[in-house]
Amino acid sequence: MTKSNKEAWSGFNLGRPLFTTPGIEEYDRWMARKLARLLRGKQVIADYGSGDGAWCEYLAANYPAKRFIAVEWNMTTYGYMVAVRKPGLMNLETIQADMTLDEGVVPCDFFLCFGGLEHSSDHAEVLKRWVSKLTPGGECIITVPNLLSREWLKNRCGIDTKDVAGLDRVVINSYGYEELWSPNYLVKFVMEAGLEMREFGLIETLNSDLYIIGSKRVDKNV
Repeated sequence: MTKSNKEAWSGFNLGRPLFTTPGIEEYDRWMARKLARLLRGKQVIADYGSGDGAWCEYLAANYPAKRFIAVEWNMTTYGYMVAVRKPGLMNLETIQADMTLDEGVVPCDFFLCFGGLEHSSDHAEVLKRWVSKLTPGGECIITVPNLLSREWLKNRCGIDTKDVAGLDRVVINSYGYEELWSPNYLVKFVMEAGLEMREFGLIETLNSDLYIIGSKRVDKNV
């Protein structure tokens, strides 16, 4: 399995405040509304690749009757989360582990991953591990960059969309390793991982990312 460089994430969004960061305030509000709906009836929520814990801090503070588990592999961002985000939140558990391996996968009835799955070449197997720990009918939300986002590809990666037309996957050297996927490819491997598609689309407030909401299938073939 090829993965991004764990140490390269040490300063990523460290200390970013939700809802006030220029350029992505609308995204934060959009996601908070989505999560408010999705977390109804859920009790144990895992955040894979939680970074510095900004979302887990917000969620644990606003939903004190639910249990949140933040899984992060980078020691710097994990240390920040424990020191700054967690204090006073008894319903927030933090785990320092590689979320692409069994050691970092936890039983839950909902998980979220906001960018992270695309940084592993073995993403299909990683997602299957996450889904295997979901309760029957459990749900998730995943966000990933969109290979078909013309402006984002040009500005961040220097790639012209005409050069990737018809491709499902493109590998770039971002944080050591990152894959960009077409919407069709994303849907295909998500369904193969045992998820039923509930919602799928472009995050319009970012114009660069796709999101998928899925639930664990309970048929006998999964």
